[in-house]
Amino acid sequence: MDVQELPLFEIGPGGVGPWRVVVPAPVVKPVRKRKTGKVVQRKPWLNSNDRDHWRVTHPITANWRANAAEAAKAAGLPTGLARVRITAHVVKARAGDYDAGNYYPTAKAVVDGLIDHGMCVDDNNRYVEGPFLHPGGKGEPALVLTIEAI
Repeated sequence: MDVQELPLFEIGPGGVGPWRVVVPAPVVKPVRKRKTGKVVQRKPWLNSNDRDHWRVTHPITANWRANAAEAAKAAGLPTGLARVRITAHVVKARAGDYDAGNYYPTAKAVVDGLIDHGMCVDDNNRYVEGPFLHPGGKGEPALVLTIEAI
């Protein structure tokens, strides 16, 4: 799945869904290490295998959340849906094997952004099923969401 081929959003027949929303990866500023003085460029993905301090991950989480709310608004995603199922495809800049499930922290931040948009009342099990993560191929880094009302 090449993200360049996908529209930023897509609405199903009759405007009833499923909806496809492409949430682009945020730009992450380089960080200077205090001890060594080296400048490190962090990747935009939040990964379950990373053990970074919350001060490092918080701005990235906030950027994913804001990007998701902005993408949902641009897509015309309806608000106040009773219950939804979210499937996410992880599109990365390079090809190679990876465990899509490790990107759950990224998907969680994106779902929080959808809730900020007003898609559902909350992101607990009563309102949201998923996100179910799948590999999405090589392309511009993004999370491609398919949202279905259930």
